[in-house]
Amino acid sequence: MISISQMNVQAGQPEKNLTSILRDIELAKEQGSELVVFPELALPGYMLGDEWENNTFVRECEEMNSEIIEATRRQAIAAIWGNVKTDANRVNEDGRIRKYNAAFVAQNGVLVPGGLWDGSIIKTLMPNYREFRDKRHFTSLRDVAFEEGKNLSDMKEYYQPFEIIIDGVRRQVGVIICEDMWDDDYVIKPVKLLKENGADMIVNISASPYGIGKQAKRDRLLSRQSEGIDLIYANHVGVQNNGKNVFVFDGASPVYRDGKKIFQAPGFREWVFQIDETITNGEGEIEKIATALIAGFRDFMKSIGQKKVVIGLSGGIDSAVVATLAVLALGRENVIAVNMPSEYNSDTTKWLASDLARELGIDYRIIPIQESVNFTREQIESVFQISTEWLVEENIQARDRGSRILAGVAATLSAVFTNNGNKTEVAQGYATLYGDVNGSIAPIADLYKTQVFEFAEYLSEKNEFPTLARICKIKPSAELSKNQAVDEGKWDPFIFEYHDKLLYQLIEMRQDPADILEALERWTLDTMIGSPKTIIGPDGYFPTNEAFITDLERIWKNYKISYFKRIQAPPILTVSRRAFGYDLEESQNGVYFSRKYATIKNRILS
Repeated sequence: MISISQMNVQAGQPEKNLTSILRDIELAKEQGSELVVFPELALPGYMLGDEWENNTFVRECEEMNSEIIEATRRQAIAAIWGNVKTDANRVNEDGRIRKYNAAFVAQNGVLVPGGLWDGSIIKTLMPNYREFRDKRHFTSLRDVAFEEGKNLSDMKEYYQPFEIIIDGVRRQVGVIICEDMWDDDYVIKPVKLLKENGADMIVNISASPYGIGKQAKRDRLLSRQSEGIDLIYANHVGVQNNGKNVFVFDGASPVYRDGKKIFQAPGFREWVFQIDETITNGEGEIEKIATALIAGFRDFMKSIGQKKVVIGLSGGIDSAVVATLAVLALGRENVIAVNMPSEYNSDTTKWLASDLARELGIDYRIIPIQESVNFTREQIESVFQISTEWLVEENIQARDRGSRILAGVAATLSAVFTNNGNKTEVAQGYATLYGDVNGSIAPIADLYKTQVFEFAEYLSEKNEFPTLARICKIKPSAELSKNQAVDEGKWDPFIFEYHDKLLYQLIEMRQDPADILEALERWTLDTMIGSPKTIIGPDGYFPTNEAFITDLERIWKNYKISYFKRIQAPPILTVSRRAFGYDLEESQNGVYFSRKYATIKNRILS
């Protein structure tokens, strides 16, 4: 039998990870298994940043291999695990110590012959997109082949399976690491080469974060790659971060046999799962998002040594969802909500905030801000002899709430406070620097506003929070001026059901405004955006092409000039195809409209 250790790998904590590995080897043996498979870089963790340049840390991780090998002897079992490997005979092009992202194979106390060097194989394909930084730190098997003067046709010799006895049968086990399986856009095909060298089983050890819709794509690939063989996939659970993005690893480790899934470990759960040819029912996508955000929130708080959070609870949808997530992740006893009304806050939202806090069972306090806002405004006006404008007054309120009250309360209670912004607001800079753009963690900043509403409805129904459902019926408003009033129909300056889909095209799909206008010119705009109703026309969102283009330029300009706020924002719990931070890397270059855009615009308007 074979077991998969779906570890909660703690990045930068090899001592803790070693303890987990040794524990899981023992558990696998107790289950009657003869092989246990661990994830990629299970000892050091995956997202370490430039801690990979700490030679003492790297060598300590490598030395811990001996304890794992010894454990396979004590338990009379085979193990496959991921760790860093150094090469004393070579250096990188920058002169630093040579490092490989490696997999090790041991059975009964000895490394098993096979692989590149006996007992190990190194990663071939180095992802260099989104959050992945393998090329910055590791040398690939492809690089080694190039150094040794090998052609692509010669590389087959590097892909030697390991012979492991499982259930009394000598299995030829090919081992690959994460991206080596995702070879569609690469010249080298590790799975194909291992099959050609006689592998009848392939083990993929991975560090693959959760993303919306990712498992379906992963399953399609595994099905195809497993044709004619068994394929085992072992993934992390828990959270790791790159400083600006907090990634949640979903586990969900499957096993395929000749194109058919025969086993699926549960998502987001740490355990040693024995492959028993039964399939665990998968969660729906909204449930996966909830599990990812709750687990991510909880584990991130543990990683920074904090238990309590303070939340500015306004009665709006964003803060309501964050408060609910915090209760589900941390427990109601660790959540403090503060309502900070000014003269512009409606009775409706104040009542909703109070009702939700009572429903959630959290500590709820009210700290009015109008007096301090007036004082700040009067100070500025008296010094500069000029009246503050409405936007300045809005910003004063936001900063008073974030930088004065929430920061002060959090410090007083030895807690941290949250950032409640959603992806639509983050993309448009619809937040005040040092006011809304504050906090230690942004739990919903990778969800567009419409997704926040959908998520709130799910949380309300799942956990029986009726006030959350009531808040979903209120149109969003910042309530910072007379121009923003929930009860008067004065709401935020977005058509969320349309603008969210437009922003998705600009952000996730990397479309340029010229691509949007090209779709308009070709009569495919509604299809491209996926709009719930006609975008342009008498019954559309915009009456004319000119009105549509004016709005498109507003959205694009806001998106491009708001990077200075995003770069100062707290870490984002990441679940989308492209999250702000170090997933979507931006430079502060201002706004640019291409020549192509100008040409199409002139053609449309003329």
